[in-house]
Amino acid sequence: MRIKYFKKRLYLQLILGLLFISCCIYSILYSDDISIWIGYTYLVVGIFHIADFFKNNSRYIIIENGSIEEKKLFGANTKMGFDEIQTIEKLDGNYILKSETKKLVIKTDLIDNTSLLKLMEILKNIDLPPEKNYFIRFKTQN
Repeated sequence: MRIKYFKKRLYLQLILGLLFISCCIYSILYSDDISIWIGYTYLVVGIFHIADFFKNNSRYIIIENGSIEEKKLFGANTKMGFDEIQTIEKLDGNYILKSETKKLVIKTDLIDNTSLLKLMEILKNIDLPPEKNYFIRFKTQN
């Protein structure tokens, strides 16, 4: 199962990046020598927005075969088996899965609502003591 991110936020980053890069091109072509640096500033900001788009577009959380894996840009994936998880916490709206050697932070504000409900149900069913699983406190609909 794939946990997907909001598409609206992704496309907003792409549009902003393209807008800043178009401002860069306009500024470089139609400005004098002193204000050309503003165009380069637009270029840097536009590149950061497009990089953020690609970073978040490639990030998915994949849950299969008793493990949870966060896909990141350039293949820097974090994979953790359900049996490795020692605690599940919620801090500042993010879910933090901890094992002895790894820590996986799931940013809930980026996740689509239907996918978030599925993720919460799966995390609730992980076999942990009640004091170590944040989701045990909540009742879910069956």
